[in-house]
Amino acid sequence: MSNLKRYQYLASKWLNGTITKAEKIEFSQWYNSHSDEKIFIPTSFAKDESALRERILLKVRQGTHLSMSRRISLYSSKRVAIAVSLAVFILCGIGYFLHLRSDDNQIQTVELDKIQPGGNKATLTLTDGRIIDLSEQQSGLIIGDNIQYLDGSSLLGEDRSQDGNKALSYVTLSTPKGGQYQATLPDGTQIWLNSASSVKFPSRFEDAYREVELLAGEAFFKVKPYKKNDFKIPFYVKNGHQLVEVLGTQFNINAYEVQAGVVTTVVEGSVAVQPFELSQDVHKSRVVLTSGDQSVIKGAEVSVLHVDSESFTAWKDGYFYFNDADIYTVMKEFERWYDIEVKYEISKSDDLFVGKIPRKVTLGTALSVLKKAGVSFEMSDYRYLVVKNKTNN
Repeated sequence: MSNLKRYQYLASKWLNGTITKAEKIEFSQWYNSHSDEKIFIPTSFAKDESALRERILLKVRQGTHLSMSRRISLYSSKRVAIAVSLAVFILCGIGYFLHLRSDDNQIQTVELDKIQPGGNKATLTLTDGRIIDLSEQQSGLIIGDNIQYLDGSSLLGEDRSQDGNKALSYVTLSTPKGGQYQATLPDGTQIWLNSASSVKFPSRFEDAYREVELLAGEAFFKVKPYKKNDFKIPFYVKNGHQLVEVLGTQFNINAYEVQAGVVTTVVEGSVAVQPFELSQDVHKSRVVLTSGDQSVIKGAEVSVLHVDSESFTAWKDGYFYFNDADIYTVMKEFERWYDIEVKYEISKSDDLFVGKIPRKVTLGTALSVLKKAGVSFEMSDYRYLVVKNKTNN
């Protein structure tokens, strides 16, 4: 029996409840040793899987097979001859493997594999109107009167740090689709800017407070506490829909889909959020979020959830991280990062995708995982991708 068939056999035994303790250990060790992502199946997984099975079977009995969603695990390896998902087996009602083989890498068209991932691309707009294309060889800036790259080289070619009496100036950092960039503000606060995003901040902060404005898109903030004359200087992040007062350190704001709501996710520390109308009138509702909390502000309404913050901040660390995301959510991420335009021939998809994919891979590699779930694509023109009706595997 080949290795692959052996572990298919063990997976089937796990699902039907006949697997032994030794076989569970064998299967877990094999799976974890072959995954080049940090995805771990504990040897105690069977207990959780049994509980999950019962919940799913209950839903199946209450509904129909046609309305049931598949929960599809995503894997990004181009080398490994596996990608096993026990959850997929149960949710689909059948035991099959979603795997990537080395010869399957040839499935992608040349056009898809030619589309490279995004990178360090951004522009900086100065107060005097100058727009500077930032170096793609650099990943970020240090903001001050003399703006520098992270390696210490000057961006403007002049040192204006002694000009302390000049009027306060603002700069705007913007990324295109397929771009990202980082900035360290004058107080030491760090900002990571995602694709198609823009943030405005001063070259130096006033004494009374610190404030930046997220003009569009998504940004991750790691705010550094700052005191002057023993007085704690507050930090605010605003946009046209909300005001965030930073009480702690690390959080993410996603304002891509403002009609669906501005999403703030706290990783560490705490923040206070409140709706903020375009007229600058602040609503009375103010909600404090702590680690793992997420707010969604839509108009004057504020809703709060407790979430796995990693799935909302993984982009900063170089990953797509999907947690029960539909095909439209997945493709929106790809659309921004690979600078493509996506159209749909499908009218509806109930599939849900779970897992990590490195953002450094080509579009062809990223889409290869979805192809294994039966999703079909066609590149009708350069950077114009059509999601077609499903193929049968």
